[in-house]
Amino acid sequence: MHKIIIPIFLFLAFLCSCSGKSETASDLINKANALLSEKFKEPQKAIEYLTKAIQLQPDNADTYNMRGSIYMTTGKNQLAYDDFNKAIQLNPTNADYYNNRGTIYEKTGHYKEAIKDFDEAILFDSNAAQFYNNRGSVHLEHGDKKIGCLDAERACVLKYCDLLTWAKKKGYCR
Repeated sequence: MHKIIIPIFLFLAFLCSCSGKSETASDLINKANALLSEKFKEPQKAIEYLTKAIQLQPDNADTYNMRGSIYMTTGKNQLAYDDFNKAIQLNPTNADYYNNRGTIYEKTGHYKEAIKDFDEAILFDSNAAQFYNNRGSVHLEHGDKKIGCLDAERACVLKYCDLLTWAKKKGYCR
Protein backbone atom coordinates (compact mmCIF):
# COMPACT_ATOMS: atom_id res chain seq x y z
CA MET A 1 0.00 0.00 0.00
CA HIS A 2 2.80 2.44 0.90
CA LYS A 3 4.44 1.73 -2.46
CA ILE A 4 1.36 3.12 -4.24
CA ILE A 5 0.76 6.11 -1.94
CA ILE A 6 4.30 7.47 -2.10
CA PRO A 7 4.40 7.76 -5.94
CA ILE A 8 0.92 9.31 -5.94
CA PHE A 9 1.98 11.78 -3.24
CA LEU A 10 5.15 12.66 -5.18
CA PHE A 11 3.16 13.12 -8.40
CA LEU A 12 0.63 15.43 -6.66
CA ALA A 13 3.46 17.40 -5.05
CA PHE A 14 5.05 17.81 -8.48
CA LEU A 15 1.75 19.04 -9.97
CA CYS A 16 1.29 21.54 -7.16
CA SER A 17 4.81 22.89 -7.50
CA CYS A 18 4.41 23.30 -11.26
CA SER A 19 1.10 25.10 -11.01
CA GLY A 20 2.57 27.55 -8.50
CA LYS A 21 5.08 28.67 -11.10
CA SER A 22 2.62 29.28 -13.95
CA GLU A 23 1.62 32.82 -14.69
CA THR A 24 -1.95 33.97 -14.72
CA ALA A 25 -3.46 36.28 -17.30
CA SER A 26 -3.38 39.03 -14.65
CA ASP A 27 0.33 38.47 -14.05
CA LEU A 28 1.04 38.79 -17.77
CA ILE A 29 -1.11 41.92 -18.11
CA ASN A 30 0.71 43.48 -15.15
CA LYS A 31 4.06 42.69 -16.78
CA ALA A 32 2.90 44.31 -20.02
CA ASN A 33 1.70 47.38 -18.10
CA ALA A 34 5.05 47.63 -16.33
CA LEU A 35 6.88 47.62 -19.66
CA LEU A 36 4.55 50.23 -21.10
CA SER A 37 4.82 52.50 -18.08
CA GLU A 38 8.59 52.60 -18.66
CA LYS A 39 8.15 55.03 -21.57
CA PHE A 40 6.99 52.33 -23.97
CA LYS A 41 10.35 50.65 -23.50
CA GLU A 42 9.66 47.17 -24.91
CA PRO A 43 6.43 47.13 -26.93
CA GLN A 44 7.16 43.78 -28.58
CA LYS A 45 7.69 42.10 -25.22
CA ALA A 46 4.47 43.68 -23.95
CA ILE A 47 2.66 42.28 -27.01
CA GLU A 48 4.07 38.83 -26.19
CA TYR A 49 2.79 39.04 -22.62
CA LEU A 50 -0.63 40.19 -23.78
CA THR A 51 -0.82 37.46 -26.40
CA LYS A 52 -0.14 34.87 -23.69
CA ALA A 53 -2.75 36.52 -21.47
CA ILE A 54 -5.28 36.30 -24.31
CA GLN A 55 -4.49 32.61 -24.71
CA LEU A 56 -5.21 32.10 -21.01
CA GLN A 57 -8.23 34.37 -20.91
CA PRO A 58 -9.65 34.82 -24.44
CA ASP A 59 -12.78 36.65 -23.30
CA ASN A 60 -11.00 39.67 -21.75
CA ALA A 61 -11.87 42.62 -24.01
CA ASP A 62 -9.50 44.97 -22.18
CA THR A 63 -6.52 42.80 -23.07
CA TYR A 64 -7.38 42.91 -26.77
CA ASN A 65 -7.82 46.67 -26.51
CA MET A 66 -4.47 47.07 -24.77
CA ARG A 67 -2.66 44.94 -27.34
CA GLY A 68 -4.46 46.79 -30.13
CA SER A 69 -3.25 50.10 -28.71
CA ILE A 70 0.34 48.86 -28.81
CA TYR A 71 -0.10 47.61 -32.36
CA MET A 72 -1.52 51.02 -33.31
CA THR A 73 1.38 52.86 -31.71
CA THR A 74 3.89 50.64 -33.51
CA GLY A 75 2.20 51.09 -36.91
CA LYS A 76 0.68 47.61 -37.15
CA ASN A 77 -2.70 48.99 -38.14
CA GLN A 78 -4.37 45.79 -39.37
CA LEU A 79 -3.45 43.92 -36.20
CA ALA A 80 -4.71 46.87 -34.13
CA TYR A 81 -7.95 46.95 -36.12
CA ASP A 82 -8.44 43.20 -35.56
CA ASP A 83 -7.88 43.53 -31.81
CA PHE A 84 -10.24 46.51 -31.49
CA ASN A 85 -12.89 44.57 -33.42
CA LYS A 86 -12.50 41.65 -31.02
CA ALA A 87 -12.71 43.95 -28.01
CA ILE A 88 -15.92 45.49 -29.39
CA GLN A 89 -17.31 42.03 -30.11
CA LEU A 90 -16.68 41.03 -26.49
CA ASN A 91 -17.90 44.31 -24.98
CA PRO A 92 -19.97 46.35 -27.47
CA THR A 93 -20.71 49.21 -25.06
CA ASN A 94 -17.17 50.34 -24.23
CA ALA A 95 -16.59 53.81 -25.65
CA ASP A 96 -12.79 53.54 -25.60
CA TYR A 97 -12.81 50.56 -27.94
CA TYR A 98 -14.81 52.49 -30.54
CA ASN A 99 -12.58 55.51 -30.12
CA ASN A 100 -9.47 53.41 -30.68
CA ARG A 101 -10.90 51.70 -33.75
CA GLY A 102 -12.01 55.12 -35.02
CA THR A 103 -8.42 56.29 -34.67
CA ILE A 104 -7.23 53.37 -36.82
CA TYR A 105 -9.88 54.19 -39.41
CA GLU A 106 -8.71 57.80 -39.45
CA LYS A 107 -5.04 56.81 -39.75
CA THR A 108 -5.85 54.58 -42.72
CA GLY A 109 -8.02 57.12 -44.55
CA HIS A 110 -11.43 55.59 -43.78
CA TYR A 111 -12.97 58.84 -42.57
CA LYS A 112 -16.66 57.90 -42.70
CA GLU A 113 -15.99 54.79 -40.63
CA ALA A 114 -13.89 56.84 -38.21
CA ILE A 115 -16.74 59.30 -37.71
CA LYS A 116 -19.18 56.42 -37.12
CA ASP A 117 -16.92 54.96 -34.45
CA PHE A 118 -16.40 58.34 -32.78
CA ASP A 119 -20.21 58.75 -32.86
CA GLU A 120 -20.51 55.40 -31.04
CA ALA A 121 -17.89 56.42 -28.49
CA ILE A 122 -19.79 59.64 -27.78
CA LEU A 123 -23.05 57.70 -27.54
CA PHE A 124 -21.57 55.60 -24.72
CA ASP A 125 -19.65 58.45 -23.05
CA SER A 126 -20.81 61.95 -23.89
CA ASN A 127 -18.45 63.60 -21.40
CA ALA A 128 -15.14 62.53 -22.91
CA ALA A 129 -13.45 65.50 -24.56
CA GLN A 130 -11.12 63.22 -26.50
CA PHE A 131 -14.01 61.65 -28.42
CA TYR A 132 -15.36 65.06 -29.52
CA ASN A 133 -11.83 66.16 -30.30
CA ASN A 134 -11.19 63.13 -32.49
CA ARG A 135 -14.50 63.36 -34.36
CA GLY A 136 -14.10 67.11 -34.76
CA SER A 137 -10.62 66.66 -36.17
CA VAL A 138 -11.88 64.27 -38.86
CA HIS A 139 -14.72 66.63 -39.75
CA LEU A 140 -12.44 69.66 -39.91
CA GLU A 141 -9.85 67.97 -42.08
CA HIS A 142 -12.05 65.74 -44.24
CA GLY A 143 -15.70 66.59 -43.81
CA ASP A 144 -18.12 69.16 -42.50
CA LYS A 145 -16.29 72.13 -40.99
CA LYS A 146 -19.41 73.33 -39.16
CA ILE A 147 -19.80 70.02 -37.33
CA GLY A 148 -16.04 69.97 -36.72
CA CYS A 149 -16.25 73.38 -35.05
CA LEU A 150 -19.16 72.26 -32.89
CA ASP A 151 -17.16 69.23 -31.77
CA ALA A 152 -14.07 71.37 -31.12
CA GLU A 153 -16.19 73.73 -29.02
CA ARG A 154 -17.70 70.83 -27.06
CA ALA A 155 -14.23 69.39 -26.42
CA CYS A 156 -13.13 72.79 -25.18
CA VAL A 157 -16.11 73.01 -22.80
CA LEU A 158 -14.87 69.67 -21.48
CA LYS A 159 -11.42 71.25 -20.91
CA TYR A 160 -9.60 70.16 -24.09
CA CYS A 161 -9.15 73.24 -26.30
CA ASP A 162 -6.22 72.37 -28.59
CA LEU A 163 -8.40 71.51 -31.59
CA LEU A 164 -10.50 74.65 -31.25
CA THR A 165 -7.37 76.80 -30.98
CA TRP A 166 -5.93 75.14 -34.10
CA ALA A 167 -9.23 75.45 -36.01
CA LYS A 168 -9.49 79.15 -35.19
CA LYS A 169 -5.93 79.76 -36.42
CA LYS A 170 -6.82 77.97 -39.68
CA GLY A 171 -9.96 80.11 -40.02
CA TYR A 172 -12.30 77.10 -39.80
CA CYS A 173 -14.01 78.25 -36.60
CA ARG A 174 -14.75 81.62 -35.02
